[in-house]
Amino acid sequence: MDEKSYELTTDTLQTKIYDNKLIVKLLRYLKPYKLLVALSLMLLVVLTVIELTLPLILKTVIDEHIVPSRNMIVFDNREDYEQFLNNNPESKLDIYEYEDRYHLIFPTDSRHYFDSDDLERLEEGQQLLPYNYYLIANEPRNREILENIEYSVISDEQIAVSQRAVEALETDERGIVREQSRRAVFIFGLLFLALVVGRLGFQFFQIYVTQLFAQRAMYDLRQDAFVHLEKMPLSFFDKNPIGRLVTRVTTDIRALDELLSQGLVRIMQDIFILFGIVFVMLYLNWRLALVTYTIVPFVLILVKHFKIKTRIIYREVRKRVAMLNAALGEDVSGIKIVKLFNQYYHKCRQFGAINQKYYEASMAQLKLFALFRPLISISRHIAVAIILWYGGGQILRNAISLGMLMAFIRYMERFFEPVNSLSEKFNVLQRAMSGAERVFDLLEKNPEDYRDNLTANTEFKGEIEFRNIWLTYKVADDNLKIAQQQDMSIEDKGYSENNEYYSGSSEKSNQDYKTEADDFVLKDISFKVNPGEKIALVGHTGSGKTSIINLIAQMYPYQRGEILIDGKNIKQYSVKDIRRNIGIVQQDVFLFSGNIRDNIIFNNKEISDEEMLRIAKYVNVDYFVSKLPHKYDEPVMERGATLSVGQRQLIAFARVLAYNPSIFILDEATSNIDTETELLIQDALKKVMAKRTSIIIAHRLSTIQHVDRIIVLHKGKIVEQGHHNELIANRNLYYDLYRLQYA
Repeated sequence: MDEKSYELTTDTLQTKIYDNKLIVKLLRYLKPYKLLVALSLMLLVVLTVIELTLPLILKTVIDEHIVPSRNMIVFDNREDYEQFLNNNPESKLDIYEYEDRYHLIFPTDSRHYFDSDDLERLEEGQQLLPYNYYLIANEPRNREILENIEYSVISDEQIAVSQRAVEALETDERGIVREQSRRAVFIFGLLFLALVVGRLGFQFFQIYVTQLFAQRAMYDLRQDAFVHLEKMPLSFFDKNPIGRLVTRVTTDIRALDELLSQGLVRIMQDIFILFGIVFVMLYLNWRLALVTYTIVPFVLILVKHFKIKTRIIYREVRKRVAMLNAALGEDVSGIKIVKLFNQYYHKCRQFGAINQKYYEASMAQLKLFALFRPLISISRHIAVAIILWYGGGQILRNAISLGMLMAFIRYMERFFEPVNSLSEKFNVLQRAMSGAERVFDLLEKNPEDYRDNLTANTEFKGEIEFRNIWLTYKVADDNLKIAQQQDMSIEDKGYSENNEYYSGSSEKSNQDYKTEADDFVLKDISFKVNPGEKIALVGHTGSGKTSIINLIAQMYPYQRGEILIDGKNIKQYSVKDIRRNIGIVQQDVFLFSGNIRDNIIFNNKEISDEEMLRIAKYVNVDYFVSKLPHKYDEPVMERGATLSVGQRQLIAFARVLAYNPSIFILDEATSNIDTETELLIQDALKKVMAKRTSIIIAHRLSTIQHVDRIIVLHKGKIVEQGHHNELIANRNLYYDLYRLQYA
């Protein structure tokens, strides 16, 4: 899409689940908070290590202190001992030399590191003892208990005794002998508890830090989006519904917030956990790990199928919820018309049909998740069954330990949690990518030129001059505005001598088309307003009156000609300076929620309460405000709904005076105002127009007979101008308009 186009992309779903370009744009907002991001990632690594450590503690406690998992080889001469070590250089052994005997103790899990022929030979020679062994303290009390039981002293500190021998002891004696293991179990239990509590603390800080930088980044993005939106030209709002723009700053940024605060960090954590579990399981026992992973291809196929299906269904849900919101917004906005024309039942049926479609799409999504989650759960149980089947057989063959089996079961159960979580994050990613596309599409639009370095707080005298102005709202893109800002020639701007727009090439693209002369709403408009002069614009609807006002306030770009203010081209002023010097009272006065005081001073902190009250009395606002219960603190509802049209106009006059502009513009509309209020408005109007260049769009010709000059427009052209009496005497278009109103 042309980045200069003022029309936003529609609410379509992003074609990619993950888009690097959009992610890079999003990460720019995290740059100011890189230390918090780094801290969050560090805490994430710590949490991953804790998650991977807990099953290892469980394995250690079971294998070394609850159910012994130590095999022992005994050599009576050094030659055999050294030969065995040379044949098995990768073996994991604890070697004890005591009284010319060599005791080699190793975990059952490490039998696969040894040469199988060596182990078989040692078993036949009864050098590889057939039992699992406990290691207990070499103390007199323990030796006394084991007096009638075979054991091996392997060092001055340790005694090796078989599991079978220990189990033959009395309960009290067994407890004494295993005192060392009992203390170790207690210590490991405390360590396990400390890690669990530590995980709770680390999770709290990790979530807090993540939310902190995510909320700050989204605050910055939301602020940038709003500021950018405020700077967009009026033509942008003509092409984009307000509801869509509100969604950009709220719902779409909320989707990005969800990605940063939950989705992206959780995805990284799940990936860390997955790779960590795979690595640890392969390290502990790669044979058992590979057998366990036979279920993984099925899971990958399931996840891929789910990803495809959920995108299709998610697209449908988004489409239906957009239609639901559009219908709801339209019906609520037009509730008065619905009631007046008894459309209640029809609208209910219409909304019910749209709601039904949304319900069906939502149910399809729920059914997909209802199928996917149990399948993932079944896959986890199948994986555990594989571990029990293969691992249990290995235990019976004395190839692995019980602790190893328990650790693998725990790891495999934990393995499927991130798989399930990652699959559910597809929707988060889709919402975020779709939201990012829309938000950055908005931010890439060209705003109006608000540079302050063009002029320095210029105060206008009020002279306005139009020189051969042509205006059309039907342009393919913003190239005309750019050409105008660069002061290019008429031909460079894309206009031929017969006032037709061309694309600059012999072949038109899809976005380029000719603009016929009939498409111009203003055609060769030229007039001049002297400082302090009061003029009125008159003409039929569509004659171009409001368009002239829009050009003076730089609401739209014009295509040909030149507009001067105080003898200087309007493009040499900043938008801020132009609008600071222009006060406009529109036909439909807009008041913001708050109170009357706020709507008068309108964020101008330089205006004191005394000055505000003086202005209000000067333009007759105090006439009705003094009768209100809370006076100037009286609440103003949305759009000033609790105030009459005349009261809103008086407040608008006060608001204009509060900013003391050099140029005053009035889009007059007093046809539906009572006589008393109209007299107040006419009095306020005279006061506001005093010593100011004033332009009035006249709807009632009787209200403009006092102005210095009347400009009569017809189909975008000036057909006559002069004083009221002169125009009546000319018996031209103005005379016809006047006669229609008062015949």
